[in-house]
Amino acid sequence: MTKRFFSLLCLSLAGCNSLTSERVACPRTSILAEFSKSLDIHNGLPIRSELDSVIPECRKDGLQTVLDMRLRITSLRPLPSFYTRITIKPSYFVAVIDNAGTVLSRSNHDLPVLFEEKQTTKVSFIHLEEKIPVDKEVAVYIGFNLDETQLEFLRKERNKNVYDQKP
Repeated sequence: MTKRFFSLLCLSLAGCNSLTSERVACPRTSILAEFSKSLDIHNGLPIRSELDSVIPECRKDGLQTVLDMRLRITSLRPLPSFYTRITIKPSYFVAVIDNAGTVLSRSNHDLPVLFEEKQTTKVSFIHLEEKIPVDKEVAVYIGFNLDETQLEFLRKERNKNVYDQKP
């Protein structure tokens, strides 16, 4: 009898909680394709990082929408640098832009990635939070901060892969 009462009480409380919590639609949140990959050169060898995915969840907080994002970044290093311990710090941004194209906010972040000895792949999960006015329709974009050298190298690499494919 006690177990049954306890079970019904738990179900009742869970039901009350779901009725009072308000679902909030998240703004369009995406990783910019052109800025989804980064390249760091360490001792002449390229170390790549890629923004793999973003999972947004939203909740209302007064006159703001709080956007909680879980971001996944995978970093890879080549075998010749396999035996040393190294740290890279790819830099990425989160930009909130309204429908008129105005940047409402932009934040920059560095992600320290530590490769231990004999480690070629490192997957990092980052939790980010952005606050957005409720009355604005916005989009949220995420990408790596790239310099001209990195952009040019990644463009050449992308074009090389496209043109080298045989039918």
